[in-house]
Amino acid sequence: MTTLSELRQRLLHRYYVLHLMYGCGYLYVTFKRLRDPNVEFTDAERNAHLALFGFSVWKAFMANTAEELASVLILYTKFFSFCMIYWKHGMGYSVLYLIGWFTLSTLFPQPWYQGPTKIVELSQEDLHTKVKGSKNKKPSSKYWVVMLYANWSLACLNFEAVLAKLSLKYSADHIKFGKLDIDVYGDVAEEYGISRDPASFDLPALLLFRDGALIRRLPELTVSDESPSAARTAKDTITRIGWSKKAATVVQAFHLDKILVEK
Repeated sequence: MTTLSELRQRLLHRYYVLHLMYGCGYLYVTFKRLRDPNVEFTDAERNAHLALFGFSVWKAFMANTAEELASVLILYTKFFSFCMIYWKHGMGYSVLYLIGWFTLSTLFPQPWYQGPTKIVELSQEDLHTKVKGSKNKKPSSKYWVVMLYANWSLACLNFEAVLAKLSLKYSADHIKFGKLDIDVYGDVAEEYGISRDPASFDLPALLLFRDGALIRRLPELTVSDESPSAARTAKDTITRIGWSKKAATVVQAFHLDKILVEK
């Protein structure tokens, strides 16, 4: 169970505070105007605000982590404010809002997970020595769960909290958790068939190693000797988009409960 002090540690970061204030600023001004009895929402404005509320509630149930929920709510409120400013005040003010949005995002990017974790940062050398081992040296742990990530990937940013929780629960002498930056170690991305294209759906990629050998991965990778057909490509894309990135999915796919009790 996540404690309130841990949530404060993870979310009271200047990124979340400043971006949420920027996103909610227009909403605050709008609702403050409603104190005037002569001011009322039009039907279109009321429906727009209800849609924002509905999407926010839906995301609250669907989000895997507090970081994911916070970042998506920030995106929703900023996009909503931009649309409303364009609708009510015209192109000029909406462009100014966009400039402020991108300036704030440049100066204060979303941080990585700030809470407790047992995930180890790995280099390419660590992958080949500690995780996979060599002829002369065994892996440092029987099982390794390794996340391949990139700093520009929002999905990786939000998923690390899920993996951190799993690392706290399942880390043992024979199970270790690590992460490796494929932008720094591009050869690793090529080795495991991970695209570094921001438009791809490969990240985050989770690899499960046993005694140095890769035995499972998420999302799954379909390898075929035949030329990929349109149907096969579509299926692979759906598979990569569709894995839920929830802790329960990782536990089930990697059989972590069973692995934990192994002798």
